[in-house]
Amino acid sequence: MGKLFDFVVFPLLLPGILLWLLAARLLSLLAPFLVLPMIILGRRLSWACPFIPFIWKQCGWFQGTLLRIGFEATYTMNVCRRFLTLPLRRRTPDFLIVGFAKAGTTSMANHLHRHPAISGIDGLTWHEALSKESHFFSGALGRHSGASSAAIYRSYFPTVLQRWWVERVKRAGKWLCFDACPVNACLDFTADRLAAISPNAKLIFMMRDPVQGAFSAEIMMRNLGVPLSWSWTEDVAAGDTRFAESPDDVRFWNQVATLPPGAALPEDLNQRLYFSPYGLLRCGHYADRIAPFLRHFKRENMMFIDFADFTSNTEGVVREVLQFVGADPSLMPFKALPPGMQGERRGRQMHPSCKRKLQQHFAEPNQRLYALLGRDFGWGSDVVRSAYVTAGGTAALALPGSQKAKDEAAGHQQQGGKEVSIAAVAGGTRAVPLAAMV
Repeated sequence: MGKLFDFVVFPLLLPGILLWLLAARLLSLLAPFLVLPMIILGRRLSWACPFIPFIWKQCGWFQGTLLRIGFEATYTMNVCRRFLTLPLRRRTPDFLIVGFAKAGTTSMANHLHRHPAISGIDGLTWHEALSKESHFFSGALGRHSGASSAAIYRSYFPTVLQRWWVERVKRAGKWLCFDACPVNACLDFTADRLAAISPNAKLIFMMRDPVQGAFSAEIMMRNLGVPLSWSWTEDVAAGDTRFAESPDDVRFWNQVATLPPGAALPEDLNQRLYFSPYGLLRCGHYADRIAPFLRHFKRENMMFIDFADFTSNTEGVVREVLQFVGADPSLMPFKALPPGMQGERRGRQMHPSCKRKLQQHFAEPNQRLYALLGRDFGWGSDVVRSAYVTAGGTAALALPGSQKAKDEAAGHQQQGGKEVSIAAVAGGTRAVPLAAMV
């Protein structure tokens, strides 16, 4: 039936589909002149990405206004064109790069876009970020149903024409599409909403030393013109609020984690996510951020990549990703690409005392990640690591969860199992698991 449709029925429908796509593109050109759609969509995108207004400000009033009008006009045309052709957009993503920010997600997406069978979102092709990441779950199309509707999410991805072209004309294998929004993993409610829309999707988590990631995130915000009220370049002071966890922070993020499907996103969600030091540090607690996805997706449908591995062996890691998502690596000759979204430090350096404080902050969350994945990434190795269980003079880090799980992990090490599910530190030597799960 599939071949009959593709080779007989679809060619008969092709003229009508092409006319539909052409009409949608022409009609979308009128959208900015209606003004109201451009205002609504521009405000919603700026709410989901609150750093955007600062980009215009740093360009000056005149140039910034022109850039803003041009950007919002093309963005509005793109969104309207996609909605006008929504019945032709039948797919939700086959896989997603769900995290984490400043860990190579843009570079990875750029490599995957080169594969003939893989498509990203149908966004602004000339814009590095909006051609790879939808910001759907963080409310780019609205705080209510715009952040949970399967039909609205489908609007981001290419039409049936792209599938037919890839599979029947180019013969590049099964067509795959993906979203690469790195803040999805930082929003715990995303796992539940994504599972309801695309339960069999494969997930890729790109991670790096969270200390480096935190500083890189600050550099990016400052380069975009965001006047942050704090900085990792400053010395640590007594009662430093950059590292504080207030009751309000805990209450807010616990509320966010338990948002029911379809519930409106909190008004200040993205302000806290991008501009608050606590929101930034919280994203670096990788084990906690991965946990909701483990509850909704199969473990074999998840891949975890260390940024250091990606930068040192880019070709090898990209080919592993292609195999993982089901694309033929032989169809894409590797080509070295420039780094994506690389921030300019402009002489800025993290203060040594701040670096030590961040290493101490992330030491315990990092150990829980190592235990969860069965791999010691060696981040902050010069910091004394905390331990849950001490067995035979060795600091054995048990799996997160119940006390039973911790006891089982310690017992597994004592039994001399070859594939240990813990990471240990003993006399300055790390016991690294045999299986590296990337």
